[in-house]
Amino acid sequence: MTSSRERKPLRVLVAPDSFKGSLPASGVAASIAAGVRGAIPDALVTEAPMADGGEGSASAIAQGLGGTWQQVAVQDANGRRIEMPFAACTSPALGSFAVLDVAEIVGLPAAVAPPGARSTRGVGQAIRAIHERGFRTIALGLGGSSTNDAGAGLLAELAFVCRDAAGRELDPVFDNLMQVDSVERRPGSEWLAELTLIGLTDVTSPLNGPEGASMIFGRQKGFGDLAQADGVLAHFAACCTRLLGEDLSRAAGAGAAGGLGFAVTVLGGSLRPGAQFVLEAHRLVPGAIDYDWVITGEGRSDAQTLLGKGPAMVARLARDSGIPVTLLSGAVEFDPALEAAFDGCLSIQPGPVSLEYAMQNAGTLLQQTARQVAALFMKARG
Repeated sequence: MTSSRERKPLRVLVAPDSFKGSLPASGVAASIAAGVRGAIPDALVTEAPMADGGEGSASAIAQGLGGTWQQVAVQDANGRRIEMPFAACTSPALGSFAVLDVAEIVGLPAAVAPPGARSTRGVGQAIRAIHERGFRTIALGLGGSSTNDAGAGLLAELAFVCRDAAGRELDPVFDNLMQVDSVERRPGSEWLAELTLIGLTDVTSPLNGPEGASMIFGRQKGFGDLAQADGVLAHFAACCTRLLGEDLSRAAGAGAAGGLGFAVTVLGGSLRPGAQFVLEAHRLVPGAIDYDWVITGEGRSDAQTLLGKGPAMVARLARDSGIPVTLLSGAVEFDPALEAAFDGCLSIQPGPVSLEYAMQNAGTLLQQTARQVAALFMKARG
């Protein structure tokens, strides 16, 4: 029998998503790692902050690939001038590329304009400015948007002219989309042919229908009549279909970020699961991970966690590699499928507490819970 003195240090991968509104993924990872080291001082802990295409994706990818940060000036969803950060990265698969979160431009917390007046033009401005700096591959984290315009503002900024029945050019914010009678290509957009555009999604929603952008996410963005909003996006998509000769609105992920996923496909780009892209940035792929224990987490876990969210992707990778995996979350709504996906699903709350308390003390609660779980893990390991 191997003595404790001879035992090799425990190798732990800490790969959580963010606790939205409380801690970024990097802060969650640091808190969990500190708790593990508190119980197992000689543990070899690797921190790999996760994201699934929403806020924090650019940061997680940059951390995994050693990216550097730059800024470009764009207009936000309200029409205000802002400085938007993006990361310059290099990977074996893509070579040199840039990655940004669209939430930095059209994020919901910063939205002050009425829902129907918010624009995605700034996303197009960012793409153009980054291309002018020499990047030919750009990845967009699609999540956390305040807009619901099918990416019409982005398309109008880069490639399309939207006209009403009288031939007048329209500014295609949501409130104007029903007036769009035709869409035509804008001269001077030929440079887009040399651009590889990648949309990183955390949803598989199409643009329209019961599972579409408006019906699922419209209310949280301030839209009241969701069926009417769905019809508006369907009308604009039909205009695009007449130009393109194919309907791209049904693509999985087209409804991401209020339809920015649709705009990416219209421009010839591709949509990829954000969580998978982030895992690859951290070199966490099947057959290439070698740890004794994996810990992941997120702000709230329920049945939706298994629909392509970061923790589920981490759990699948760990299970496929024969590594035990634990989920630490701010709140856990127990579901048989969720329990089956992990070797333990634990809430970090010590008892009934207010949401305000939980959010303000997430770092401390994570560290305490991780320390207790790590001590239990070592005891069970023998």
